[in-house]
Amino acid sequence: MVKHALIAAAAIVMLAGPSLAQPRGAAALDANGDGKVTLSEFQAGRGGQMMARLDANKDGKLSKDEFAAMRRGKSEDAAKPGKGAGRMWSRIDGDSDGLVSKAELDGFLESRFKHMDADNDGALTMAELKTGAGRAKVGI
Repeated sequence: MVKHALIAAAAIVMLAGPSLAQPRGAAALDANGDGKVTLSEFQAGRGGQMMARLDANKDGKLSKDEFAAMRRGKSEDAAKPGKGAGRMWSRIDGDSDGLVSKAELDGFLESRFKHMDADNDGALTMAELKTGAGRAKVGI
């Protein structure tokens, strides 16, 4: 009985190992593992994560309500430019049509990337991706 439990536990640990080894946070953006994050990696990582997580109806665009869900249900703020999610919404929704496309999100992420690229070398190091006490700067 104990032998079977040990074998089962070992199998679970072996199966879970690869998923536990996956990079998390800012390191997950470095798709090719070269220690730097390019603009395309940044856009694919952050934009892809946001679309996958927030696009509830899977139409490839974010509505104000879907975007506000990121701000923990403060949907009233999403409609008010200058307040919380509303200020960010107005920066991302470039054509002011009430929807954020992948292209608009990529444009916003490009401006964030350029702001974060302190040495203007076209790539973000892990140091540039982090601030202060190791908190990732990449959150939107």
